[in-house]
Amino acid sequence: MKKNISYLSIVLFSMLIILLTTACSLTQTPTDKVKSFLNQYSNLSDNVLTDLDTKVASENLSSELQKVYTDVLKRQYKNIKYEIKDEKIDGDKATVITKITVYDLYKIDKDSLNYMNNNLSEFNNTNGVYDDNMFNKYRLNEMLKTDITVDYEIEFHLNKVEGEWILESPDRETLEKIHGLYNYDSE
Repeated sequence: MKKNISYLSIVLFSMLIILLTTACSLTQTPTDKVKSFLNQYSNLSDNVLTDLDTKVASENLSSELQKVYTDVLKRQYKNIKYEIKDEKIDGDKATVITKITVYDLYKIDKDSLNYMNNNLSEFNNTNGVYDDNMFNKYRLNEMLKTDITVDYEIEFHLNKVEGEWILESPDRETLEKIHGLYNYDSE
């Protein structure tokens, strides 16, 4: 009889843990939702990889350089760091202020362009004509090896719908910050 009670206690305790875990996942806070969103990047989720493929395909790059650019962005995503700074809830609306740290690919892009302008002949083909492919190879390789980072503050907006917090689609500026390509010189 004691064994049955112990077994029953273990089963009931396990069921309680499962119920609590399920209940917690159903009532995620706005902060939890933002963490989940950013973790998709660092974990290279299927959604993120699909978006990455779309972004890379939209660039005018050779297939060889598309692979390099994919590596640049995967490295960016895997190494994204974030810190939740604040969560503000006002009824069915919430804002989660987050500091992210990413590789500063914007700086590398700008520095590469300056280098090219000052050393144009290095990017000429054997006929002495400028070769955009040679420049892109240089630029992407510089991005791939950089350790220079930049911090951004991002406000994520959420709405409560039927009791669940839903993250609004990030705008272009937010996505550029996540990619490390945001033009902060224009501020």
